[in-house]
Amino acid sequence: MSGYKIKFNGVDRLYADYSWRLTRRAKAVWQSGDVLQGKHLQDLENKIAKKYKRKYAVGVGSATDGLYFALKSLGITEKDSVMCPALSYVATAGAIKRLGANIHFVDTDKNGNIGELGIMGLPKAILYVNLFGNPADYDRLKNYCDAYRIPLIEDAAQSQGAYHGNTPSGALGDVSVFSFDPMKNMPSFGSGGMVLTDSKDVYESVRSLRRHGFNSDMSYGYNSLISEDHAHQLLLILDKFDRLQRMRTKVFARYKKNLPTFEFIEAQANTQSSHHKLVMLSGRRDELAKYLEKNGIETKIHYKNTLDGDNRHRVAEGICANAISLPIYPHLKMEEVDYVCERIKKFNGIR
Repeated sequence: MSGYKIKFNGVDRLYADYSWRLTRRAKAVWQSGDVLQGKHLQDLENKIAKKYKRKYAVGVGSATDGLYFALKSLGITEKDSVMCPALSYVATAGAIKRLGANIHFVDTDKNGNIGELGIMGLPKAILYVNLFGNPADYDRLKNYCDAYRIPLIEDAAQSQGAYHGNTPSGALGDVSVFSFDPMKNMPSFGSGGMVLTDSKDVYESVRSLRRHGFNSDMSYGYNSLISEDHAHQLLLILDKFDRLQRMRTKVFARYKKNLPTFEFIEAQANTQSSHHKLVMLSGRRDELAKYLEKNGIETKIHYKNTLDGDNRHRVAEGICANAISLPIYPHLKMEEVDYVCERIKKFNGIR
C-alpha cells in the first residue's frame, strides 16, 4: 500500500537494485520467442539442485502445486492420513485436502513448528513446515519417519537459506518444496515453486504432473510451469541470493539489538533461520498493529486462528492470538528499522 512510510514487502526495492539486469533478461526471452519450457528453466533446476545438494529439482507454477505434486508422487491417496502442523499458511493443509486425504493436525512447539506427534494412528506421510524460516526439529521427525517407513515432506516455502546443522533447508525431506512467491526470500516477479528430491520416481512423476501427464503413462496432469522470463530472472536472484540473505540477517540483528527485551519467535539451537518473517509476540497485538499503521508502518498477522477453540492445539492458538509480523527484507534501511523499533518502544512505554 502506497500510503505506508514503511511497507511490509520490499520486492519493489529489489527490482530497483537490479532493474536493468532483470529487465534485460526478460526482454531477451520475449525477443527469442522461446517463452516456455526452454533452457533457462532447465538451468535454474540444475543450479537449484546443485546448491541444495539434491539429485533433482523440478520447477512448477507455485509451491502450492509443488506440495500437491509431492504428495501425489509419493502415492498418497484419499484413503490416507497425513500429519501436518496446526499453524501454517493454508497451502500446507490445502495440498492434503486437494488430494482428498485426511488431515491430522498436530499442535506446535513454542516456535510455531510441528510439536509432539502423538499416538493418534500412523499416518502415510508427514508434511512439516519450517515456519517463518525457522527449521523444525528435523532429527525427531526423521527418526519417526525412518522408524515407521513413511516419507517426510519439507514445506520449505519460507526457509530457503535456512540450515539445520550444516544441512540446508531444501535437503531436509524425502521431498522438499521451495516458493518463489514475491513475498519469499528468493522472489519471482510473478509466481513459481521448485520441488527437490533424490528420488528418480518422484522427479519423473512431478515432471509429468506439471505438464498434462506428458512423457509418462499418466492419463492426465496439470499446467504448472515457470515461464522462461521468470526463470531467467530467478537465475539472477539465485546468483545474488547469498548477498541478499546477508542483508536480511543484518536487518534482523538490528531489530534484536534495538528490542532486546521483547519476545520473538526464533530458531532453535543448532539451526540457522532464513529470517523470512520477523514475528514478535505481544499481548496487545491488535492494538499495536493499529498503532503502527497510524505511524505509517505496515504489519501482518500470520496466521489467524481457524481452529474454533480446539483444545488440542493450544500452543498454536496462543501464537495466533499474539503474533505480529514486522517488516523484514534485504533492502530495509537501518534508519527504518530504528523508526519501527522506536514506535514499538513508545507504544510499550519504553524510552
